[in-house]
Amino acid sequence: MSTIHRLTELSLEQARAESRAVSLNLVAMAKQSEAIQISQPVMISRYWNAAVGTYTYHTHAQALNVDKGTFQKIVDCFFHAASLPHQPWYAQFLTGTSAATTAVDGANRAAVVRPVFDFGLGKKHGYCQLLTEFSFSESEFALVLRSVKDAVGFPAGTTPAFTLSPTGDVFRWHGNTLHWHHICTVAGVGLLPPTPERYLMNSLRWLGLDQQERKTYREEAELFISWAQNADAVHATWLALSSSSEKKSENADIKSA
Repeated sequence: MSTIHRLTELSLEQARAESRAVSLNLVAMAKQSEAIQISQPVMISRYWNAAVGTYTYHTHAQALNVDKGTFQKIVDCFFHAASLPHQPWYAQFLTGTSAATTAVDGANRAAVVRPVFDFGLGKKHGYCQLLTEFSFSESEFALVLRSVKDAVGFPAGTTPAFTLSPTGDVFRWHGNTLHWHHICTVAGVGLLPPTPERYLMNSLRWLGLDQQERKTYREEAELFISWAQNADAVHATWLALSSSSEKKSENADIKSA
């Protein structure tokens, strides 16, 4: 596989070009996970990803008794997650922006998202990612995320962080159960230069010293399940999308006046 897959950032064109293939990979991983009979609502797996030289983590969360209308709102909330006032499923989220951009053929929509998080490491971490949404049926969606280069740069006071492929979310709804697959491929969080940090992170993961990383994924999944199973809470988050968009439009009008 080309060394392009090991790059921390791609151009927008490169990220668009690979997004369809990544979406199919994410869905295949989701289906494989669902084929395994599990008794607990959350399962976390880890795979060695030779193409990018680090590990991929896969969180599979099952939310019961979710109706189809709520399912569709959840997908919408995740597409606009970077511009939400807060993310009910992820307390570490601080703020962010989402700007629509051209989507590759076959995709529903795309945006350049710039979320900022506090991972409890003494620094705020910011991402700049291309987010692309694909739908394979009314009950199956994939959101692909890939770090991209952007002329705007990262907000002052934030440490750049990067996601490699495959990274994204798959939502599959069947039998009134929502299966959420959060698949994440990262080589580090910018505490060290890229090469030594990748080596350190890989070593810790290989030795099984990734308890805190797994704990973060599990807590996120548990919060997601609690939120997704509460139709009123999902609706309130979904309504916040409209409020956020209106405020941004008002601010833009004021600046242009």
